[in-house]
Amino acid sequence: MKKIIPLILILVSHQSHSSDWIRGETSVSKLYSKPNSKIFGNRLETPENTLSYSKEQSKEVWDWRMVNGQNWLTPVSDQGNCGSCVAFAAVAVVEAQYAISNKLSWLKPQFSQQMLFDCGKGSCDIGWLPEWASYQLRSSGVTDLACAPYLSGASGKNGECVENYCEGQQSRSLKIIRTTTPSTRFSGNDKKVKEALKNGPLLTTLNAREDFLYYKGGIYKTKNSKKAGGHAVALVGFDDAKKAWLIKNSWGEDWGEHGYGWISYSDTSGIANLTWQYELGETKDKISFSNLRNNNFISGKVEIPYKNISPGKTGLEIKSIYENRMMISCDEEKLSCSLNSLEMPDGKYEFMLVSEDTKSIPITVYVANNPNDISINWGDDLIDLNKPLSDRVVLSLDVKMGENQVPPRKVGLILRNEAGDVAYRYVTSNWSEKMQIGFRTGNVVNGKYKLYFIAEVYSKAEVEIISTDSRVITISNK
Repeated sequence: MKKIIPLILILVSHQSHSSDWIRGETSVSKLYSKPNSKIFGNRLETPENTLSYSKEQSKEVWDWRMVNGQNWLTPVSDQGNCGSCVAFAAVAVVEAQYAISNKLSWLKPQFSQQMLFDCGKGSCDIGWLPEWASYQLRSSGVTDLACAPYLSGASGKNGECVENYCEGQQSRSLKIIRTTTPSTRFSGNDKKVKEALKNGPLLTTLNAREDFLYYKGGIYKTKNSKKAGGHAVALVGFDDAKKAWLIKNSWGEDWGEHGYGWISYSDTSGIANLTWQYELGETKDKISFSNLRNNNFISGKVEIPYKNISPGKTGLEIKSIYENRMMISCDEEKLSCSLNSLEMPDGKYEFMLVSEDTKSIPITVYVANNPNDISINWGDDLIDLNKPLSDRVVLSLDVKMGENQVPPRKVGLILRNEAGDVAYRYVTSNWSEKMQIGFRTGNVVNGKYKLYFIAEVYSKAEVEIISTDSRVITISNK
């Protein structure tokens, strides 16, 4: 044992200070199977090796997760089974710039990738273009996530652009003032991109290799892997000591370092060769929930803390799906709203803070105090399960909510081998009434398995797992 410990320490140190990176199964590596994967979606060709780098680096570090001791970024999202990465990267940049423009790191708005993608004519199958995202943000803007929730990640299908996703959509939409391009197909250098990054995150594109899907940590540099697809991410920092760019991805927290990744300056993916920066004006809405986010579930008596730039009388406006409204007075000294959700029917609500002449960005909250009658069932399968399966398998699932319209927290599938052990598990927070869930058969060895779907159902502050019946399948990888 004494001989093993020093070897482990040397290995960890080597991974931390070199271009080596940690490889492992991620949420997307479990799904990927060319050519029918929908985890990419940048249709613009990314040039490689066009960004010029200074010979002498300034040894600077910039990370929007820790600027002036504060995290200015919203939580990592998951685009699911749709090539909507451009919309997710664009929204990630807008959300961060919203806080930066207002000089308030605790402003954590969440905007609608679905509306941006739908109304910009994006396609789950073939993706979208960064220039179209910029145009859409300038011309029509983007509404908040509560107004137009993201559904394409579960269905794998495009949504339809509608005039009004919700009541008062126009007043709830945000437009950018202008777009600039610190680096382009024809020019750009690392200093220019880094200086732009100090003003806010940038949208960038890259040519993702197959090994990029397996990135779990460290400084990524492709190891001569095949190209997998065009991808878009938010560029949120850099580190000259590591000689790497920091990105925020849209593949959930199971990929990379909790959804983030370091990409080497010398990687051939084209990272930072094309960049877009959005300029937003300062907004008057400077009040926000502290930790309550879209699609959170609550039950019983809860305290809802908030932050407000100016003290004053504050209330919590609650609107049900039936447009019924109620106002809860909040404690201005404690900056908290006390709510007894037992006095409310279970269901979907829209919460918004109101203070003097300012309002917070609305969020969707589900009240679930009673048993939830969600049901999940096999859909019309896209394949014949009686035949041996190989490569990527796509299955359909029907999710039916009860009368209270409270959805599942997560949905997934399970494979159990003949011994009854779980051989494969995939769970996602993306859901819709008509879902598609896929998996790559290469994740398991050949043989017979029992396959079934599960859903996490929330009620009374507890989670119950429900499932469909199981079906026997045969995996036969070539």
